[in-house]
Amino acid sequence: MDRERYQGHGRQLTPEERALRVKKLKRIRNFRIAVVVTGFILVISLIVTPIIVFTAFRVRSFDVEGDAPYTIEEVVAASGIVEGKSLILADIAQAKENIEKTLPYTDNVVITRKLPGSIVIRVESTEKAYALALSNGTYAMLDADMKVLEFAPEVTEEITVIKGAVPVKADIGEVLAFINEDTGDDEDIEAGDRTLSLILDITKSIAVNEMKDIDLIDISSRSGIYLIYQGRIVLNLGDSSEIPAKLSLGQRVINEENAISLTQSGTVNLTVPKKAYFNPSDPDDIKELVIFSGGEWEEDEPEITEENTETTEENEE
Repeated sequence: MDRERYQGHGRQLTPEERALRVKKLKRIRNFRIAVVVTGFILVISLIVTPIIVFTAFRVRSFDVEGDAPYTIEEVVAASGIVEGKSLILADIAQAKENIEKTLPYTDNVVITRKLPGSIVIRVESTEKAYALALSNGTYAMLDADMKVLEFAPEVTEEITVIKGAVPVKADIGEVLAFINEDTGDDEDIEAGDRTLSLILDITKSIAVNEMKDIDLIDISSRSGIYLIYQGRIVLNLGDSSEIPAKLSLGQRVINEENAISLTQSGTVNLTVPKKAYFNPSDPDDIKELVIFSGGEWEEDEPEITEENTETTEENEE
């Protein structure tokens, strides 16, 4: 008869102890089998699942939404996403970049995947707002973010001309790039080019203050920046400090002068922080600035007279 030992002691296992031991061995064996089966299933899943996903979810259709001036076919082609390719592997970020560069009049492109097989492309339109003269005699037509939309031989009246900035790169579908003023080297837009930052500071402030009919932005002299409104009022900002506050105050002066006369011409001196001086002047003097025939413009310090008085002052808290 077989004899079993219990934990090294020299006595025979009882029937109860033998039954418990058998159950324990079965649990260990079943656990090992479960681990092996689970591991096998996991390995198979890791291999099979991607194959199923990448083959089952393929691009079968495109939904193009928005108001951009392009056809659905043009937007889809520009995205670079091809019908029949894997929906999961579609490079959404690259497709967005492709559309905004290839189709320059698009903005705020958003691309999403829609299971089981659709690509949804949402595009907004952008429009010409500014123009910058290039060395070849043409103008780069720009949107509010300084993205080049097209090139043109001349500028229409509703477009604001930017003077005093020479880009080193002006490619359609891309933002203007300038030279770093500190090193003289080409500088990526992401690195923070000073010229671009200054222009955007001005244009964004124009948008925030809902300024209309700005004919010219001249940054030729960084200590004598000025804008021209309706060919009759000059906004002398001085240097590049506090641009948003200066233009906010300048718009208030324009509103005040327009309330008095819609033909009044002159200069608004905004060089003193939180103060504005309006100096009436001959319309012909303003016209010279508009047509760029007056050379570099500088304004003398204002004299306080009956015709030259401080018209606006911001309240200081």
